[in-house]
Amino acid sequence: MCSFAADGSVQANPRDSLPMKVWKGLVDDVAPWRPYIWLTGGEPTLWPGLAELLAHCRTRGLLTGVTTNGTMLATVADAIMRCPMDIMVVSVDGVADVHNVVRGRDSSFERMAEGVAAIRRLKGASRSSRPTLVLSCAITPDNYDRLGDLLDVAEEFGADALSFQHLWQTTPAMVAEHNQKWGRAHRLPVPELGAQPQQVDVDRLLQAISVVRRASPRIPVLFQPDLTESEVGLYYAEPERFVKRRRAACAWLNTDVLPNGDVSPCFGMVCGNIAQQGFREIWNGPVFAEHRRRLSVEGDFPICARCCAYWRRD
Repeated sequence: MCSFAADGSVQANPRDSLPMKVWKGLVDDVAPWRPYIWLTGGEPTLWPGLAELLAHCRTRGLLTGVTTNGTMLATVADAIMRCPMDIMVVSVDGVADVHNVVRGRDSSFERMAEGVAAIRRLKGASRSSRPTLVLSCAITPDNYDRLGDLLDVAEEFGADALSFQHLWQTTPAMVAEHNQKWGRAHRLPVPELGAQPQQVDVDRLLQAISVVRRASPRIPVLFQPDLTESEVGLYYAEPERFVKRRRAACAWLNTDVLPNGDVSPCFGMVCGNIAQQGFREIWNGPVFAEHRRRLSVEGDFPICARCCAYWRRD
């Protein structure tokens, strides 16, 4: 489900990350522009520096968020809640029997529930408004017809919002088309495919979506991207086709910084490394500028068709 995991970008020992002074330097470099800082992975709660970096972001007045599988939250809750992030997104795949199968661990759901409860308990004790808790479900062949189950889970967990993510995907056909056009400057390896969108029965998925939309829960429920019924059919039946065309804006709005310090605005594209250059120098540098130029000329890449960054404008 995650290209970062599939291509090995985050397959490193958390203790081998760059020194904390480098990460704090990155925060200090971008702080005047007041971006939000989002820590994801991999699993960010495995990183020993998580709480310290969150606290540093707070001293610079920056909004912070963390995406976690929740299994380590009970262990790190005390440290996190001394200076909590603004938004905590907890990945959930369904009720316990579904979630544990998807995660490949018999106790994943129970550990996640324990961790969320610990955060809520400390949040209440400190009378803090942070973090806002969002449950996020990736729609996959394992859970697509049981989306309504998550409404009860969200209520049980005391979530502030529930988000469903249609399956993000990079297929060999996308990569082949991309490399034919842009391979010299931005070549991608053929991906090792995980979940297959064609394994989703669209009629059953639409029924599940309808159940969720009709339920009128007490919290916001979001679908990303937000698609019509006909667009859902196209999205899963023909992954290489765009269901909607829009100008790709990701390279002007945000970028990923990988655990080794590489600044990577797109899969397979590295524009510099924060251990060797300041972030602003990289952001405004020639490699990043050329990446933006390619997007400006093309409008989007073939691999944008099922990429989460293509649909976002935050």
